[in-house]
Amino acid sequence: MAGITFNNNFISNLQNRHHLLLFIVEIVKIINEDKKNNMIFSPKKFNIRYQANFNSPDKNVIRVWLVQPLNSITQKVESFSVSLKPLKYYKDDQENKILYFEFTNQKNFNITMDIKVVLWKNKIDLTKEKLLLPPTSSKLLQQYTKNEKFLEQTTNIKDLTRKIIDKNSFILNNIQSIFNFIIKNFKYSYPIKQRGVKHLNLKQLKGDCGEYSGLFVTMCRILKIPARNSTGFVIFPKIKKIVEHGWASLYLKPFGWLDFDPQYASLKKRDVKKYFAQRSDYRIIFTNGFNIPLKPAIPKNFQTNHWNKLGLPLTNNSVQTIQPIAFISKKDIKFKDKIELIS
Repeated sequence: MAGITFNNNFISNLQNRHHLLLFIVEIVKIINEDKKNNMIFSPKKFNIRYQANFNSPDKNVIRVWLVQPLNSITQKVESFSVSLKPLKYYKDDQENKILYFEFTNQKNFNITMDIKVVLWKNKIDLTKEKLLLPPTSSKLLQQYTKNEKFLEQTTNIKDLTRKIIDKNSFILNNIQSIFNFIIKNFKYSYPIKQRGVKHLNLKQLKGDCGEYSGLFVTMCRILKIPARNSTGFVIFPKIKKIVEHGWASLYLKPFGWLDFDPQYASLKKRDVKKYFAQRSDYRIIFTNGFNIPLKPAIPKNFQTNHWNKLGLPLTNNSVQTIQPIAFISKKDIKFKDKIELIS
């Protein structure tokens, strides 16, 4: 029988293909393990349109910041477009991508943002895996357990947190104790006079979704559990409605970032489990965390009246959150916006 010979190029190609195949197999394993850990299901596509209308007097300057939703395990942005070109964009240390616009002497204009996104639900059983926290020296743990504006780790909140939990208990039990305390003792109230958990009356807790999740995040941080606020919208496909909302996210190994929504849980006490490390509805996140940097900084001669009326605090270089827009102007303007599902 005649022998079969292969040239070097053929053998090299086979080796490259073999390595590529092994690489693909490993990637598939990682993806499947990620899906297993997060148990994502029921993917659904949405077309979302956000429109902002500005009506300005003559000789005015308006600065606008618009946040762009990013990808995550339960959120894949397939396309994103804005009707006007931003002057620049930047990213902050919480993975937010912010578009910056500046308008001079423009009387009437609109900014339209169109988003095509696939969203998933997820369901996690935290009892099936041993929960771990990142190393104490890690940047993630240091960043998301720190004391910061709106999430102030006051002495009173620290004392209350220690009363709520069992010092010798497991991570999961402590998270559950804090979650149960908030949904039992917090009452919804809006508008908010002063943002930030240091202003809460701990004996008579009142606030909106941002205050619910803010206290939950702060208490978890006191226990050195990485936590941050999530700002975005909840979608109700059957009635074609999309509503603004804020909730909390905790970073727990081996799962990663997980949703916890004490405010929705307080409204549906029979379905509390749906809002504990689960996403039982469709949500799109626009902003991770609080204290979003505004670049460039706000000059002293610019007005923030619109946000003051809404109770959303701005400093000269940051804002509590962006959902999904923030703006300032030299003169008062008329502003309207809306977000909707489109076919």
